[in-house]
Amino acid sequence: MSIEKMHMVNLVGVMSDFDKLTKMLALDGCIQPVSALQEINSSDFVLKTSSDNLEILLDVNYIRPYLNDKDYNSSLKQIEKLAEAQRTANIKIEYIKETTFDFGVSEQKLSEVYEKYMVLNKKNDDLEQKEQQLKNTYVALKFLKNVSLPLEEITNMKNFQMDLYKVGDQNMLKLKANYENIPSVIETVCTEKDFVIFISFTPILLLRETERIFKSANCEKIEVPNHYIGFPKDVAVVVSSEIKELQQSIWKIQIELNIFLRENFKTIKDLQSSYELEKKSLEIKNSAACTNEFFYLSGWVPKSFMVNLNKLLMKFDDRILVIEKQPNERTNKAVIPPTKLVNNELFKPFESMVLMYGVPSYGEIDPTMFLAITYTLMFGAMFGDVGQGLVLLLAGFLLKNKYCRVNLGGVFERLGVSSIFFGFLYGSVFGSEIVINALLIRPMEHINEILIAAIIFGCCFLLLGFILGITNSLRKKDMERGLFGKEGVAGFMFYIGALTLILSIVYKNPLLPITVWIIYFIFFLLLILLKQPLTNIILGKNVLFEAGAKDYFIESGFEVVETLLSMFSNTLSFIRVGAFALNHVGLFVAFSSMASMTKSGFASVLILILGNIIIICLEGMIVFIQGLRLEYYELFSKYYEGSGVTFEPVQVKYK
Repeated sequence: MSIEKMHMVNLVGVMSDFDKLTKMLALDGCIQPVSALQEINSSDFVLKTSSDNLEILLDVNYIRPYLNDKDYNSSLKQIEKLAEAQRTANIKIEYIKETTFDFGVSEQKLSEVYEKYMVLNKKNDDLEQKEQQLKNTYVALKFLKNVSLPLEEITNMKNFQMDLYKVGDQNMLKLKANYENIPSVIETVCTEKDFVIFISFTPILLLRETERIFKSANCEKIEVPNHYIGFPKDVAVVVSSEIKELQQSIWKIQIELNIFLRENFKTIKDLQSSYELEKKSLEIKNSAACTNEFFYLSGWVPKSFMVNLNKLLMKFDDRILVIEKQPNERTNKAVIPPTKLVNNELFKPFESMVLMYGVPSYGEIDPTMFLAITYTLMFGAMFGDVGQGLVLLLAGFLLKNKYCRVNLGGVFERLGVSSIFFGFLYGSVFGSEIVINALLIRPMEHINEILIAAIIFGCCFLLLGFILGITNSLRKKDMERGLFGKEGVAGFMFYIGALTLILSIVYKNPLLPITVWIIYFIFFLLLILLKQPLTNIILGKNVLFEAGAKDYFIESGFEVVETLLSMFSNTLSFIRVGAFALNHVGLFVAFSSMASMTKSGFASVLILILGNIIIICLEGMIVFIQGLRLEYYELFSKYYEGSGVTFEPVQVKYK
């Protein structure tokens, strides 16, 4: 339930180990590389002067960015074609081994396998192309089956050309209406539902003009073979026999192709994995620096990954020099440490909701646990129903286990449990309040109590938000915001004073005279108004106002007014928790009234079922969104910035 600590790790070694190291790092997925040159130019990449390091220190004078001169595009296309032929693109850990580290060997093997595959594949493609041509020929002959002339006589005329066309019904009518303008003899040979097949005999001298007319009518030309002898219906029998023989040949070559792919399955997987490993290795190399003799590599490594990294480096027999620093030990603040969230299984699904707002910055409090607890309580309070909560629970279970939507399914499961819990408190089962007794309260019978409880809920959440905000600011040493800001100690004390005054008025028990209250509020508003000069005085700075006193007081004055308005509006916003609890009951009452008005028992049951479906889908979505709104706008604004960077190590993705 925190943000894991990061280590900046700088590695120096001989170039002969560079390729192997980057591939082992990609397999382990433990490092997020940063620019090694940037680290070297700072004072964080420091090598101790010793006899062991002397050669490395001298070589730093010739350092340069690592440049890759290999082109993998051709190999990539070949591997993708082989993987596609196998109808699988999975990469598994067992396919990655030491032999795949040498991509030169892999490329040589790839060339051999791909060449054999392409020979078989070309045979298959040629046969399939020939099969398609024969099928087209057979189709053309089918349309000519009623022609009583030998095929060679109608396809090899000296002064005329015979053509076969397919045209739509409407365009055929247009052709018939313009027969006198077409220099061709046209005869319909086949009529289908939406189109017509016709044969045309055209003088060769007028062929170009005729083709232009047919093209304008969207006529599709059907190729007629001219190397067969006999009547069309007899030739069609011969072509059908040729198609069957050709299909037998295709079947045999495909069996041969499948046997080849099956025999080389492991080899192709090795090649695919080798390329993936080479690609990820190159990602790490691109951030490195090097000389002719040495490489310099930098990156962020989480604390929990350091053990694995050290084990990995031990395989190089002390040939790699390691420089390790934590973020607070670094002078270069330009490279921001990435964020890796660490939450237990109960709260982990809510990380996705936090990340929709922003990634926590390194050193900031992870708001996941706070959001998970407050959001779950608010949703249950607004959508309290045993039956409908059970539906959400089952929906979450299906999403997580059947559709692999782990985060969304996990959130739905927890919201369903909360809804069931509040459903027992409200005594509601699928909207009905006559099935079980309420353990705590009936919302529609205690409207004022529900609304007041919602505001009390909100006040408690806001107070916790203030505390988290103050903690975050002090951890970042932001004294201006932490002590004197509207989300800091000054704003917190003002809000507590306002709540205390309201309670004393409600219970008619004034704790302090009104004059003291006025002084109290003015004091903390002045702290908020003068937060910048007060901070500069405490820090001993010579300048009180960084942008000028006039501009500062105008801006800060508006902030004071905004503080008063936001505290009031933020508190009242939580009244919607109670309002939706009432609305939830009211919606079912409406459907229940409609069901009671019908005279059919079946219709009544149907209305109640449809009503519950609408409530679960429509109101459930609205409550889900409203809960997020309260979290993002009323609570996160108090303590959370979300300006961090996600930890994204370079890693081979296994499928």
